[in-house]
Amino acid sequence: MEWNKIAAIGDFETVFPLKAIGIEVFPIKNSSDAPQTLRKLATCGEYGVIFITENILEQTREVVSEFADKDIPAIIVVPSITGSEGLALSIVRETMKRAAGRDIMSEE
Repeated sequence: MEWNKIAAIGDFETVFPLKAIGIEVFPIKNSSDAPQTLRKLATCGEYGVIFITENILEQTREVVSEFADKDIPAIIVVPSITGSEGLALSIVRETMKRAAGRDIMSEE
């Protein structure tokens, strides 16, 4: 397995520009196709990093959870072109809580 590619899954407007920097893009027209696309990319052994947009996270949450404890592929949630819904930050916060044992990202 190579694991040397990077993929991006999400709405066309968000992922297509990433093609210019060498990321393989997989635009999702129908959100119900997102879980199958993510699972296929995550299990094929070619992609070390897979970006998914926040707007398809809800449909792909089960697949993301399957790979959450694996080092490769790293599935990273990013905001879509329409802006952040705060989901990516909440995932990072929860991951940091598990790693550090407390919320080190709190503003208090």
